[in-house]
Amino acid sequence: MLPEYDNYVFDLYGTLADIRTDESAPSFWRALAYELCLRGVPTTAASLKKSYSFLCEILQERAEAALQEWNVPGPAEINILDVWREYLESRNRAWPEAELWAFARTFRALSLKKLRLYPEVPRLLYTLRDAGKKIFLLTNAQPAFTRPELRYLGLTNRFDAILISGEQGVKKPSPAFYGLLKKEGLDFSRTLMIGNDDVCDCRAAARAGLDSLYIRTAQSPVPSGPLPQNCREIPSLKAVFPLR
Repeated sequence: MLPEYDNYVFDLYGTLADIRTDESAPSFWRALAYELCLRGVPTTAASLKKSYSFLCEILQERAEAALQEWNVPGPAEINILDVWREYLESRNRAWPEAELWAFARTFRALSLKKLRLYPEVPRLLYTLRDAGKKIFLLTNAQPAFTRPELRYLGLTNRFDAILISGEQGVKKPSPAFYGLLKKEGLDFSRTLMIGNDDVCDCRAAARAGLDSLYIRTAQSPVPSGPLPQNCREIPSLKAVFPLR
């Protein structure tokens, strides 16, 4: 029987939601280039992929340098919308914000192969809420993808707060990202982190002073070593809280 906590913090992809994407397929880049051509920005799949990779690297370097200047521990997180702004600027184009978001959703839709909640998630979140627990989301993700996908999955209103790395400029395993939970008024001694990444969700949580649960799923990276002492591996989300 697991001890009870007041606050439950979840990772999203690979923990609550089963997902598979493929941004490496040539067909993906051909379709994305075609979409840009339709929007008045002629390009080829090869040119687009090269430019996108280059801009991601450049923006990541800038973001890491900014965190160092501000003495904030990384890793940094870029926002995919900024990548496309830079790309369009290099092509002497500028789109309204709504069109940028729409194109980002197209990017995701073209790469998405699977997205669904794990079967026990709705009942688990209901059980926690019914027991008076607070529920939080702490996820490395892009708001242009994740905000719509939370609506699609029926999760938008299930959390007391949603913290997405792409909106914060920093991501797990940074202690600065975990520190945002303090701003939500959480007592870390009464807070449990649940995730499928032993580094980002367990070791980082331990450094921040949180107990954690580790779930190995198809999206989990290869474990980097033994789990922290205050982390426990569970076979499924059913073990997080007794499901009535």
